[in-house]
Amino acid sequence: MHKMDLTGKVAIITGASSGIGAETAELFASFGASLTLVGRDEARLLKTVNKCVASNCLVPLWLKLDLTHPGSCETVVNKTVELYERIDILVNCAGKVMLSSPFGNSMEVFDELLNINVRVPHYLSQLSMPYLEKTKGSIINVVSSMPKRPIPGLMSYTASKAALQVFSTHVALAAAAKGVRVNCVCPGRTTNDAFRDVELDENIRSKLGQVMPNGKTMDPKEVAILICMTASYVFPNLTGAELPLDGASSWA
Repeated sequence: MHKMDLTGKVAIITGASSGIGAETAELFASFGASLTLVGRDEARLLKTVNKCVASNCLVPLWLKLDLTHPGSCETVVNKTVELYERIDILVNCAGKVMLSSPFGNSMEVFDELLNINVRVPHYLSQLSMPYLEKTKGSIINVVSSMPKRPIPGLMSYTASKAALQVFSTHVALAAAAKGVRVNCVCPGRTTNDAFRDVELDENIRSKLGQVMPNGKTMDPKEVAILICMTASYVFPNLTGAELPLDGASSWA
């Protein structure tokens, strides 16, 4: 029986400075993975690094980068291969939330969210694919359960996450013959997510509070466990999946 043992595996985790990304990094470390951690907040990123070292005594490669800047995605892949000589897992967890509306001047917001939430995972997947083919590795894209339940003010955000979901399905089909698995994890609200840093009016905040039918927000560690299971070799035929972890909020 396969175990969630990632010893000898090399994983790139974006958005590793907080929330789901940080918890995923720490969990991967506890299962023996060597890591490249990417984030924009150096202080938070270093906290994640220190927790990973405490878990397995391996110091991760950490990169303070804005992945939307030209050359940043290349830097992540090149430095990872330079240090570890392989890539087994890519976790695209970096993302951003901004308020928008179908009306008014919102194209800049739309473009910015598509850039970080879709283009960056797309490009990192493309750059990593030759190495993932060699290791028969996997890509996990952290999406959201929200595209199935639109909330006013979050049109561009949900559109970008829906686009990433469709992208993942297409890449999974194309990569299956190469032995690379591609899956989406679709979490509901967690206690430490991207909405923390966004100013929301009471109407939107109230609707977000109703997203989880049980009235609770999840611990990001729960999402990290699902990501780890998906990335591991426990389910070798798990690819092209959209894995909801949202307390049934997709159907509420």
